Amino acid sequence: MQDRMIEEALARSDLEVSQEVLRLTRLFIEHLKNVNEKTNLTAITDDESIGTRHLQDSWILYRYIPEQASVIDIGSGAGFPGLALKIVRPDLDITLLDSVKKKVDFLRSALNLLAFDRACAIQGRAEELGRDPAYRDHFDVAVARAVTALPALLELSLPLVRPGGLFIAMKGQDDEISESERVLGLLKGKLKDVVRYQLPDTDQPRSLVIIQKLERTPSRYPRRMAVIKKNPL
Repeated sequence: MQDRMIEEALARSDLEVSQEVLRLTRLFIEHLKNVNEKTNLTAITDDESIGTRHLQDSWILYRYIPEQASVIDIGSGAGFPGLALKIVRPDLDITLLDSVKKKVDFLRSALNLLAFDRACAIQGRAEELGRDPAYRDHFDVAVARAVTALPALLELSLPLVRPGGLFIAMKGQDDEISESERVLGLLKGKLKDVVRYQLPDTDQPRSLVIIQKLERTPSRYPRRMAVIKKNPL
């Protein structure tokens, strides 16, 4: 990947350009493109789109996450936003979660290539981790990008966040806040902010929905995925 594309994505994200960030980003993206030739990880493969729709879209998160935070990226896929975020925020303790083995295998290979510490990739489902004492009410921040409708996403994600922590949903033009007010009450969360932005090569507005968790998640949540789909909150 050309350094110019990376530099432009960093500049548009109000991030400083450093040789180490350039090196790590270039290494990550070249590895992604090589693996993607054999294993379908992303449909976005040209440098311009990778720079905006993947890197810049991931890096916009950096200013909303506290220093030294433990972060879980739910449905990390090809490493966006979590792995890309780790490149510009090495202080973060990152857990990359995906249910698809080939994607987790890629994430682990990328973490090994980049020699990150305080970073791991695990195969699993959010509704299962949310009931595991090792992960429930645990993370300072959970993030998820374009996974599912916000009410269901809240039920999957908030159980993983510690009381006082944050969940950041990366949504499109429709932030789905109005449909989520009741769910926030049930799951002990409150809306903290909605940040609206637009990527330069798209005409679709995007938003970050920032939720603060107030108390521990009631024990009946999250429900099984089949129940969530059949009877959304």
